[in-house]
Amino acid sequence: MPDGTWTVTELVEGVRAAVNARFAEPVWVKGEIAGIKRGRNNHVWFDLVERDPSGAVTATLPVVLWSSVRAPVNAQLRRAGSIRMDDGVRIRIVGPLDVWVPGGRLQFQMQGIDPAYTLGLLASERDRVLRALDAEGLLGRNRSLPLPAVPHRIGLVTAANSAAEADVLRVLTDSALGWEVVVVDARVQGAGSERAVAAALLAAAGAGVEVVALVRGGGARTDLATFDHELVARTIAGLDVPVLTGIGHEIDTTVADAVAHAAHTTPTACARAVVELARAASDRAELAWSGITTVARRALDDEGMRLAGDAERAVRAVRARTALEAHRADAASERLRRAAPVALSRSAGAVERAAGRVEGTVRSHLRLHHRSLALLAERIGPSAERSLRRSGGALDATEGRVAALDPSRALARGWSITRSEAGTVVRRRDDVGPGDLLVTTVADGTITSLVATEPPDEERPDAR
Repeated sequence: MPDGTWTVTELVEGVRAAVNARFAEPVWVKGEIAGIKRGRNNHVWFDLVERDPSGAVTATLPVVLWSSVRAPVNAQLRRAGSIRMDDGVRIRIVGPLDVWVPGGRLQFQMQGIDPAYTLGLLASERDRVLRALDAEGLLGRNRSLPLPAVPHRIGLVTAANSAAEADVLRVLTDSALGWEVVVVDARVQGAGSERAVAAALLAAAGAGVEVVALVRGGGARTDLATFDHELVARTIAGLDVPVLTGIGHEIDTTVADAVAHAAHTTPTACARAVVELARAASDRAELAWSGITTVARRALDDEGMRLAGDAERAVRAVRARTALEAHRADAASERLRRAAPVALSRSAGAVERAAGRVEGTVRSHLRLHHRSLALLAERIGPSAERSLRRSGGALDATEGRVAALDPSRALARGWSITRSEAGTVVRRRDDVGPGDLLVTTVADGTITSLVATEPPDEERPDAR
């Protein structure tokens, strides 16, 4: 540098020397991963950024994870079990700070990571969001919405063509129930995914669905961080449609689960819950119809028994009245039979006595009283005839009533009486069964028949 001018190499190397002197030992640095890239040679590059409260980036540090140290770092992550390095994940890492001379830029060489820092941030943020929602009364808002009795139009919010989408659609299809599914694609992982999920939830609710299913397959705890985000939680709480979640695996729980109407362990379990909701409604309808059928049958049986009792009492009453009328007719007939000869005998005796008295008188008065005797005979004769006619008319009327009640006349008009082999009268179809022998009485005799094994289709009780 004879003239005080630095070459590019000299200047960059001078900066590198200054950096190495200032940061001679590896240092810890924290920030958010952005723009992560994984090369074919197993090197990993990303920026570690810092953001202000509005989300704007205020500082950026390029980071490289060489393939030679990637395996130990991955081992640390596997031991933690719930962290995946991806855009939007906040981490605390350690390594030396250096300057890459050919590129002329500062570069942090990552050599290790603190998983507890990331997990602690996730847990702390999760607790903060839950406390804020609880304080505002939003945790139970979506849960207070009524579930539709039979959901038909389902909003499915998840990543398009993902395993979670396939699992839900498979369960719905296998149920053999009629569904209308509105699938809304949403990026469910990485920086900005919370905005994508919130927008997808609003789009599904705006499509007129009855239930929204928010699902995502399993992954590392950092993969599910989107569903712990306050924006997603507030969006769920503000919807007027019930939200059912199926996020991660059985052991995973997110803020979205806590805010949703109901949380399920997996996407498949969420879909099964929707199916069971519809089947429960169907079962309730079947049970109601079964109850209606039972009540109707019981009412019909009761009414049938009542009508049978009324018919039996009517038959007994008719028989009793027929017997009474027959007895009265017989008595009237007997009285008439005995009264007619006595009346005639009394009339004849009166005539004879009158004639004897006339003959005992002076024959000279015979002509005088002959006319009186004739007049007397005229009065007595018609009186007896009228008496006989009245008695005969009453007898004919009684005989007519008796004849009208005679069962043989009903048989002559085309009626018939069917009895079982035991002699009991058949009144209903249920009184007989296939193979029973029936004896039918008609006007000129009896007909014997056999009940068919099955009634014709149009006569079957269950025929439609």
